Amino acid sequence: MIILVLVLSAMLATVAFLVTEENADSSLSGYNTLSPTEKQQFDIKTFVPYFRKFHLSLAVSYLLISLFLLFAISSHWAMIFSIVYPLLAYIFFIWKANSFFIKRNKKQYILSITVICFLFIVLLVIMVLFLRS
Repeated sequence: MIILVLVLSAMLATVAFLVTEENADSSLSGYNTLSPTEKQQFDIKTFVPYFRKFHLSLAVSYLLISLFLLFAISSHWAMIFSIVYPLLAYIFFIWKANSFFIKRNKKQYILSITVICFLFIVLLVIMVLFLRS
């Protein structure tokens, strides 16, 4: 379990530094599929620092809370946290990313709400399965 926590934290921290304004066209999922007109309506200059801050915060908080749960509470709770926390964090991230559109595209907005709903349903299924066992 400790290896999972360390590897996932390292991956999240690495992702924070991989995406830059210069390579967002090819490396940022979702942005690379936007048309040139839609890209002009997205504030990439302020999104990239937010992306970096979000992933670094997620990596550090995930590491610290997971280690606390693992050693102070139980590995069972650390495992649940390892599944639920990133899902909740990415639900928030997707919701917040919509605010970086200068002019909101209805298609993109509906897609992001659909993804948020899907992640929330996955989270509910995980919680139900956990409560059953």
